[in-house]
Amino acid sequence: MKSENASQMTRVSQAQLTPLMLECLDMGQEVRLTVTGYSMSPFLRHERDQVVLVKPSDPTVLRTGDVPLYRRDNGQIVLHRIVERDDGKKRRFYGEKQTLPSMHSSSGLTYTMLGDAQTEREPNVRPEQILAVAAAFIRDGKCIDCHSTAYRRRCLRWHRLLPLRAPLVWFYHLPRRVKNKCIRLFKGN
Repeated sequence: MKSENASQMTRVSQAQLTPLMLECLDMGQEVRLTVTGYSMSPFLRHERDQVVLVKPSDPTVLRTGDVPLYRRDNGQIVLHRIVERDDGKKRRFYGEKQTLPSMHSSSGLTYTMLGDAQTEREPNVRPEQILAVAAAFIRDGKCIDCHSTAYRRRCLRWHRLLPLRAPLVWFYHLPRRVKNKCIRLFKGN
């Protein structure tokens, strides 16, 4: 049972939220947001899980496996996992100990991002696009540290299933799709 003094959740647009969020991050505060969208499932559930964001001390030192909040060139703000780090000399892939030569000739650092429910990578994200990085996630009232060994191992196992991800995600979302279909069918009667 919720107390009458419990804080109420207010839905605001990204355009309204972003300046306030950035101001809080610049002051060194943590920002806690409810996740929207399905690109990070099954690790982050739409409108149920929350993410605790902090401003990285240096966006050039993020590692593969970290989950930054970044602004795409089109202005959209996204939270996805780093799966590749390319510093212009060598590339490091998520879960791999070895490095390979860089794919681009410039010396600028870039990251490749991938949502946990996606199969198409997003290359060439620059450090200046990174607004914050996830420090923790909150699921069912439990705080999950993004740097814990257990969490990072689970994420790595999921990443290694990338070739099977599309059918796995399809089956993961199947109950929700069936439920929504039933609701639409019965509302019509």
